Amino acid sequence: MELETAIGAAGLLVAIVAAALAWAPQRLASRERSAALFVKARRHLKAQRAQLTAACVADQAERRADQGLALLTRPGWVPDRPLPLDAVRMTLREARPQEQLIVRRKELLRYWPRDAGARHLESYSAAIEAFDRPGVWFNGPSYRLLEVTPPPADRLGDGIALDFTLGHYFDGLDTTEPLAYEEALRHLRAGAGAKPLSGPYRRAVGDPFALDRRSALPGVSALTIRVDGDDPYFFLHRREAGKVAVAMGTTHVAPAGEFQPHADVLPVWQSDLDLWRTTMREYAEEFLGAADATGSGGVTLDYAHDAPYARFEEALRTGEVRVRFLGLGLDPLTWKPEFCLVCVWDAAAFDEIFADMGDRNEEGVLVVGTRAGAGYRGIPFTEDNVLGYAAHEDTLPAGRACLTLAWRWRRELLGGAPP
Repeated sequence: MELETAIGAAGLLVAIVAAALAWAPQRLASRERSAALFVKARRHLKAQRAQLTAACVADQAERRADQGLALLTRPGWVPDRPLPLDAVRMTLREARPQEQLIVRRKELLRYWPRDAGARHLESYSAAIEAFDRPGVWFNGPSYRLLEVTPPPADRLGDGIALDFTLGHYFDGLDTTEPLAYEEALRHLRAGAGAKPLSGPYRRAVGDPFALDRRSALPGVSALTIRVDGDDPYFFLHRREAGKVAVAMGTTHVAPAGEFQPHADVLPVWQSDLDLWRTTMREYAEEFLGAADATGSGGVTLDYAHDAPYARFEEALRTGEVRVRFLGLGLDPLTWKPEFCLVCVWDAAAFDEIFADMGDRNEEGVLVVGTRAGAGYRGIPFTEDNVLGYAAHEDTLPAGRACLTLAWRWRRELLGGAPP
C-alpha cells in the first residue's frame, strides 16, 4: 500500500512538472505578446500624438472656456491681460482626505505588459522602465495641483489662487499620462473608428477639472521673446522621441518643464513653489546645457549667488527680462495642467546671458533662427510665424496657447511698435 501511495505521489509530481513545462512556453509567449503590444502602442502614441490630440480638442469644445485655445479651460483660468507672477498666489498644503491619490488599478492593469510570473506590471512607469525607458528618467519630487480658485468674472485681472501638495513625477505618469496611452492603444486597434475620449480609464476619471481624481502635476511652458530694437524674435523646441518620456516628437515653446522643487527637502518645497524659479532652471538646462537641477538629492541652489541663476535674477530685477502669466489650462489628450508664461528679453541681456547657447540639448533640438553675433537671433515674431506654429498640430497645445496669447496681447507685451 505504501508502495502504491509512493508511486501515485510520484506520478502526480511528474504530471505537475509536465504541466508546468507545458505552460512555461505559453506564459513566455503571453509575456512577449504583451510587451510587444505595449511598445507598439507607445510607438503609435509618439507618431500619432498630433492626430490624437486634434480629435480630443474637437470633442471637448464645451470644456474650452476660451475657444481660441486648444487647452481645456474654465472661466477665469485665462486672465483678460498678461499678469505679473505675483498675481498667481500659490499655497502648499496637505491633501485633504477626499484629495488623497486614487490609482484606479482595475482600469489600468490590463494595459501593462506581464512580468516573468505572467502578472501585469503594476504601473505605467514600471512598464516604461522595463520596455521603453527614455534618456531623461527619474522620479523627482513634483507639485501636485489640487485646487484652482479664479477671480470673479468682473475682475479677471485680479489674479488666480492655486493650492498644491507635494507628490512625485511617477504619480502623474501613473495616473494622468495613461489617458494618452489608452487613447493611442484604442486608436491603434480600431483606427479611425475609435471614438475619442471613451476608454474605460478616462470614463472612470470622469471630469477633467476634478483634480482630486488623479495626480495632476503641472507643466510650466514659457515662450521666450528676444527684442532687438523694434524687432521681436522667439524660440521653439523640437522634443525628440527617444529622449523624453512624454510629448515625444512634438514642437513646443522653450523653456518648458515640470513644476518641481529642485531638491527633496522641506525648505525647498516651500521656496521653489515659484514659477520663475522653475523657468530659470529650465533656461539653464535647455538653453545653456546645465545638468538638470531637479532631483532627489540634498544639495540646494543659492539663486542669489549661484551661476547662472544670480544673473537671471538680476535681469528680472532690472527689467532686462519681463515675465508674465498668460493663463492655465489642461492638455486635451492627457488632462495635464499647463501654466503658460512669456519671457520678454532685451536683446543685449539675452545675448550676454545666452552667449554659450547651443541648438541641441538632452531633450531635442532648439529652433534658434539665424545667428546674432556669437549667439542666435530667433525666429521673427511675425503673424505668419507665430500663428502658423500656433495652428500646427505638431505643436503641443500648451505651446500653441502661449503663442496664441502672446500674439493676442503683443501690444501689452512688446510696447513700442509691435508687429
